[in-house]
Amino acid sequence: AEAGSRDLWQIDPRNLKTIDGFNPRVHNAEYEAHIRDIADSIKQDGFLQSYPLGGYVAMVDGEPIVYIYSGHTRLAATLLAISEGAEIVRVPVVVSQSGVSMEDLTVELIRGNAGRSLSFYESAIVCKRLIRYGLTEEEISARTGITVPLVRNRLTLMAAPLKLREMVANDQMSATLAIELINTHGEKALDKAEEAIARAQGDGKAKARKAHTGISPRVKFVKKRAANLYEAASKVRSDPGFTNLSGEVQELLLGLLSEIDEREDTPAIDPRQVIMDLESTVQ
Repeated sequence: AEAGSRDLWQIDPRNLKTIDGFNPRVHNAEYEAHIRDIADSIKQDGFLQSYPLGGYVAMVDGEPIVYIYSGHTRLAATLLAISEGAEIVRVPVVVSQSGVSMEDLTVELIRGNAGRSLSFYESAIVCKRLIRYGLTEEEISARTGITVPLVRNRLTLMAAPLKLREMVANDQMSATLAIELINTHGEKALDKAEEAIARAQGDGKAKARKAHTGISPRVKFVKKRAANLYEAASKVRSDPGFTNLSGEVQELLLGLLSEIDEREDTPAIDPRQVIMDLESTVQ
């Protein structure tokens, strides 16, 4: 790669390679505008040495090649700046030592991101890859810093139909709203999402909001009163008249309370998930 021998490897950016499909960034208009901004900054101030790219050396057809696993956006912006006349001869690269696995490089997409943070959807792509590499939800949480419940939310999104995921990727609705539709409507989530986007477009909006989904507005109130609802349900359970309720109602109430009680002793639980379970039951 004709690298210089300074503290950081100094490499001609045109000699750097990327792994096809490795970068989880969604290449939408917003991302292209972000590359444009960085390219303009590089043309004006040069490539900042304090933000090196991350790479590793691989042998390809007997030749050593440096592949980038961190800094895809800055590399793309640099090449754009060069194509427009910027004189960027070399850029700094921190090269990983031998023994680094693909799992390590994938985790680095989240842990080592020095610029624009990955979106929820982009980090969901990373979590799905790590599951395929054999990591458990708990291991992904420990290595990425994302809590286990939020790792599960990301995996829920990645298990949704492609068209629903594309709606999130194209910023037609938020990942949080998509997950709420999945939890609320199950297999009908895609239909509900399409209806919500149609309503949003009818209102002249590019992005669907919760108000467009038809989800009951009482959910917000339920979220605020969740603790009171739990207390009330507990009193119903201990009331002598509880046995007069139908078996179905008794089973539903006992099951929900039992699940919440079990989770109270689990420090890793996300209380938002308990509220979501309660909301879906009330709906």
